[in-house]
Amino acid sequence: MKPNAEKADLEAQESKAKCMKIINLLLFLTFFYGYSQEQNIDYVKNISEDACDCISKINTENNTKNKAIKSCIASSIVKNLNTEVKSNEKIVSEIQLESKAYKKIETYLVENCAALKQLSFTENEDFKHASSGNVLAQLAYDDGLEYLDENDYDSAILKFRKAIEIDPNFAFAWDNLGVSYRKTNQYEEAIKAYKKSLEINPNGRLPLMNIAVTYNLNKEFEDAIKYYNKFISIYADDAEGYYGLGLILYTNNQQEAGLDNLIHAYTIYTAQDSPYRADAAKKIGYMYNDLKNQDKMEVFNKIASKYNLKIENN
Repeated sequence: MKPNAEKADLEAQESKAKCMKIINLLLFLTFFYGYSQEQNIDYVKNISEDACDCISKINTENNTKNKAIKSCIASSIVKNLNTEVKSNEKIVSEIQLESKAYKKIETYLVENCAALKQLSFTENEDFKHASSGNVLAQLAYDDGLEYLDENDYDSAILKFRKAIEIDPNFAFAWDNLGVSYRKTNQYEEAIKAYKKSLEINPNGRLPLMNIAVTYNLNKEFEDAIKYYNKFISIYADDAEGYYGLGLILYTNNQQEAGLDNLIHAYTIYTAQDSPYRADAAKKIGYMYNDLKNQDKMEVFNKIASKYNLKIENN
């Protein structure tokens, strides 16, 4: 056989092998989605729990969190595939993102993986009030974080209060004091703590988001909307502001504006490969059904066409 012919034959074999890997993957995903409900749930659970363990080890200072999360999910899917596909994770990551099976895994993680939530909603420690120069304040804060992780909110409150008594400019201590108060439904105290943090760092992502959430929980919707809008004005590329604002507006009879913000959030989540796109998609589905039942499909179609969004009917 001539050298050129040998090269062409080798390339053909490689191409065929790659195609077989893709076909095997597609068959796996099709088979996976076609399982009985009980088997499907078990498969989603197994893959998701493995991915959640991987996510828990991601460095929270990583600026490419969504890429790292996606890699964890892809790796966990690979573990459940046959050996022919295991050698090419790149193929997995290119195909599975839009599959129904992959979206089920995203949904499970959003609803059940605490590590995902912690990673997604942790502010990068990149400003001077993220830690304290006072050793005693830092030690109290670290103890508070441990109690917070253990859901011992009363003890966490005591430790965070001790940290801010020693160092009143310790913004992260104020933030987590607010979180601890919110977890115990002490919304007024939580709001006070977040405002203290914002006095120290007016552009703090965590306190801006959390104070909006807390005002909403306390049914102070105008203040919640004000802080969501402030969040969006500073973090225009962050989907969380649009997501939260969209839900509040929609449930307060501003359906068109609410849907607009939620779809905007979905487009950002999707562009960033964030697993939270699955949750946004579910909420959009609720709104679609709600507007359909109210004979207001013109509202949905108007906003959906703005974003070139199409609803899949399962």
